[in-house]
Amino acid sequence: MTASTERDPFGRLPEELRIKIIKLSPDPLSLRCLAHASPAMGKVLDRYPLEILEVILEVTVPISIRRLIHAVLELRLSRFPASVSEAQRVTKTDSTAATSEMRSSELDRAAAAVRSLLTTAENVHNWSHACLEHLIRKSMELRPSTLIKNGKGRTRREEFETAESRKDYLPQDTGPPSWVEEQRMIKSFWRLQFFLELQGAGHKGHLGTNWPKQEVNVLFQSSAGGFYDVHNSVQEQILTAYDFLGAVTSGTVNSVEAIHNNAYNLPTIRWVDGAVLRRPCAEPLSFECNKDTFSQGSKNLDQTPWAYRFHGAMSSTDGWHDGYMLYLVYPFQNWRKYGFAIWDDRRMVDLGMRHPRKASVLSNSVPYSFRWWSILTEEDMR
Repeated sequence: MTASTERDPFGRLPEELRIKIIKLSPDPLSLRCLAHASPAMGKVLDRYPLEILEVILEVTVPISIRRLIHAVLELRLSRFPASVSEAQRVTKTDSTAATSEMRSSELDRAAAAVRSLLTTAENVHNWSHACLEHLIRKSMELRPSTLIKNGKGRTRREEFETAESRKDYLPQDTGPPSWVEEQRMIKSFWRLQFFLELQGAGHKGHLGTNWPKQEVNVLFQSSAGGFYDVHNSVQEQILTAYDFLGAVTSGTVNSVEAIHNNAYNLPTIRWVDGAVLRRPCAEPLSFECNKDTFSQGSKNLDQTPWAYRFHGAMSSTDGWHDGYMLYLVYPFQNWRKYGFAIWDDRRMVDLGMRHPRKASVLSNSVPYSFRWWSILTEEDMR
């Protein structure tokens, strides 16, 4: 028995069994760790990179995120979207055909691309949890007021300003990010990753053979938040990630730092000395349809968050919405910085921003729009 085999027990197993084991990796991060820790498993991954990656992603990653990951992999194998509209709708397009074409890539090239993709997956995960940690900490600093009696005035703002209230609510700590919160955040950072790499491909001239110059210019002139063909609530989720990226790279957030900064890639993120990520990865839930799950599971990942629906109803531009009056007249970005585009219903309840039992907008309208209004700063209201 060789010394390398003694250090790597997987090397004692037949290849067929190693293939079965590596395909049981619970997520892309575990796959990367296993391939890195075991040279024998690393060789298996390098021999069947696309096949193994597909199995892991299909079992462990929601389909919309899976499509983004495939899109990034295609960029790294020089397989670019056929048009800017195709790129903008990347999470709505099944990449099965494109993945089949990728199998024709040279083995060494495909293995290198998959290895780099797994490194990116870990970085995206780290960005996502650092952002979630930051948003949870920020939202726990909120001190919303409770409405006792509405005031008098010609506008809702005047009524709120003269209202009788008390600042008595302390946000409750919901705990680690839920599954849907984690996945919303991860998907937003994968969107940033794809957008940045696509812009990089454009600047290197890789899109010119397929894209008209006008479409390339659209890509260059787009922002990360405005590029995708998505619902406004998803745009707010992307902007939540983008705002955090900007805060880290500018040094505004001091618990983490960005290194190896590349204009066409998410920089590598790491925690500074002394900073500890206190919140572990969200535990998987059974996602049963009961009052305790608060909209978990894949079917809820791509649905509009309750917070965004509430804001939309309370900020109707004509002053009325489905029979009740306008209460909020401020853009959602004022609440985005507290994570409202990401949070599930449970956390919104614990923050005091939603009724614990009544989910309808109408039943939450006056008292909870006052709560939302009460946390606005003077700068927000200007």
